[in-house]
Amino acid sequence: MGEKDRLKKVIFIKNPNKIKDALQFFGLDDYSNKKTLVKLHMGEVKNKYYTKPDFVKLIVKTLKKNSAKPFLYDTTVLYNSKRKYVEGYKKVAELHGFTDEIIGCNVIIDDEGIPVEIEGNTYFVGTELYKVENIVGISHFKGHIASGMGGTIKNFGMGGVTRESKRFMHHSCKPVFNKSNCKYCGVCSEVCPFDAIDVKDDKWNINEDSCFGCGVCTENCKYDAINYVKNDLSYFLACATKACVDNKKIIYINDVNRIARNCDCDPNSGPIICPDVGYFVSDDPVAVDAASLDSIDKLKPNVFQEINKVDPYKQIRYGEKIGLGTSSYELINL
Repeated sequence: MGEKDRLKKVIFIKNPNKIKDALQFFGLDDYSNKKTLVKLHMGEVKNKYYTKPDFVKLIVKTLKKNSAKPFLYDTTVLYNSKRKYVEGYKKVAELHGFTDEIIGCNVIIDDEGIPVEIEGNTYFVGTELYKVENIVGISHFKGHIASGMGGTIKNFGMGGVTRESKRFMHHSCKPVFNKSNCKYCGVCSEVCPFDAIDVKDDKWNINEDSCFGCGVCTENCKYDAINYVKNDLSYFLACATKACVDNKKIIYINDVNRIARNCDCDPNSGPIICPDVGYFVSDDPVAVDAASLDSIDKLKPNVFQEINKVDPYKQIRYGEKIGLGTSSYELINL
């Protein structure tokens, strides 16, 4: 067996109309007559960069032509938003064009889950996501203030679990101050995206109400003066993704266009920080994120880390470590 045979295949397309061919490469016929969950983030109110309905409609149409039974899916969010509740999220989805009339299938928003244990921690996977066997993941690839970048691993790791698990992950990477090591340099305060840390002279203070548990301060402390409560967010995202996708038939699609500084959860996620690239498709969640991230690094080296102060490749490394997938891939252009 040659080296290429051991690499995970990642299909690259520039033209969205070629998505049928890309999906077919990974066994689209296996979806015939199967209830198929289409996992995607349908955008926060006022956000303008999320994956657009026209592209999602192409995928749903392709699935239905292959006799699949698709429905759009996401879970409610932890922070204060209309999307914190099922009915509120459905209204936002409708506002953004994700309706049966426009897309051609139902929209299901989950706020209940089923416990799955991964690496010693329990994650509550959204009930519908847990029950279904066939999935297509559509992830808008962009920056993220807490994980460096958001792609497939972020889409499933945070978007596939309930608020209870979202809360657990953020709490587990909150900062624990180690006074004996602190040099009071103020870097943690400078990089905190929520302005939760204040450093003056020889005093270090945190506003617990403002701290969201992103872990960026710990990521950037050179003196081991800040530790995580348990571990960093990228690790938990990889583990939660594994809880969501283990033993399922999944095709992952990364929409690497409209590459903004921050997540689709942010109403003001701009500016655009990299030119459009295209679409990456694979049956491996780590490989599709690795290929997408590599493509951006070729155009704008280290752009996510420079802007968001978090190494985006940590998600890739953690994903490999826990057996979620591989970063070794063969890129195939269609």
